[in-house]
Amino acid sequence: MYHAIVKRNLLNSFAALNRGDYAVITRQFRAQGVSHWFSGEGHPLAGLRRDKASILAWYERLAALMPDLAFEIEKIAVSGFPWCTVAMLEWTDSLSDRAGTRYRNRGVHVITISWGKVIALEVFCDTDYLNGYFEALKAQGVPEASLPPIESLKTMP
Repeated sequence: MYHAIVKRNLLNSFAALNRGDYAVITRQFRAQGVSHWFSGEGHPLAGLRRDKASILAWYERLAALMPDLAFEIEKIAVSGFPWCTVAMLEWTDSLSDRAGTRYRNRGVHVITISWGKVIALEVFCDTDYLNGYFEALKAQGVPEASLPPIESLKTMP
């Protein structure tokens, strides 16, 4: 029963992402002791964030870079107990650049939850493909596409 509730909550969270309602997502992170990592290096969404302020800034940037981002969830796996639950979601996303060119990427979210709060989120996707999207945005004059990653501590304290 618990795993079914977690799955439903995750699907609701991705529905919020698809609506651009990032506040729903950021409220789910624990206030301290969090980790938010996105694969790749050097692109504006890459890197590791370990504090809530950096995570909030990251989602603001995501909204600016990908205003029509939409996920299609293909698989969900949940395991563990309420104090340490791990969920994995396989997805395909779609979005468009400012010229209307459509992009699709595939990836996986790995989310660790403790007592209903996200303590770690890792996003794995095809970053070479994503870099092509950012290059198109740069050519279209989107300033956020040229920014360095938003990162906090790079190693565990």
